[in-house]
Amino acid sequence: MPPAVSTLPLDRPRRLALLAPHPVLRLGLEVVLGQHGGVRVCGSFTDAAELLELLHRRPGSIDLLLVDLTAPRGPEQGLQLLRLLSRRWPLLPVLVLSAHCNASTVSMAMQAGARGFLSKQTEPDTLLRAVDALARGRRFVPPQLHMQLSRPRSRRAPAPATLSRREREVIRLVLQGCTTGEVARRFERTPSTISSQKRTAYRKLGIRSDGELFRIRHLLECG
Repeated sequence: MPPAVSTLPLDRPRRLALLAPHPVLRLGLEVVLGQHGGVRVCGSFTDAAELLELLHRRPGSIDLLLVDLTAPRGPEQGLQLLRLLSRRWPLLPVLVLSAHCNASTVSMAMQAGARGFLSKQTEPDTLLRAVDALARGRRFVPPQLHMQLSRPRSRRAPAPATLSRREREVIRLVLQGCTTGEVARRFERTPSTISSQKRTAYRKLGIRSDGELFRIRHLLECG
């Protein structure tokens, strides 16, 4: 987890930058945030390289960062981007927006350095509450996940980092489009063994289908 941050000055609009790939999504976020008198969108980016360049040149020009985790392109993606931001700019609060929202994906993002996490299905007023929370030095997670995330770690679903080496191998090849039979031949295992390892990996990741796996591939480090 990143270090705690102090409350941002509330006597001026908080300067917020967006990292989101889709123009319609960016415009929608700008409209919603523009309704909040305490926020000023000072930057809107389609890829991480542009954002990182600004942070290097003018590190104090942004108070808050809102990141769509499907946005990063190039070497710095998903969790790697969050870790990089946390390492180089530890006092910059990052709010993550993602299409896939469960306890496992939220935990991954928060452990990598995010201070808040929202589903893309979030209502506008919840987005504004999350921005306020981060500006006041607090964290924000989806209300529907409070109970799961507040459980003792031993009672939570295992974190994705606990995937075994063989489970990571299977997931990597599934993400490359390989069938169960092809994965089995590649590693000289039986199809039933591969299916079992895949089911176990999906359970640990909090997902149930290949479609869900592809939606969170940007959060994984075996794809």
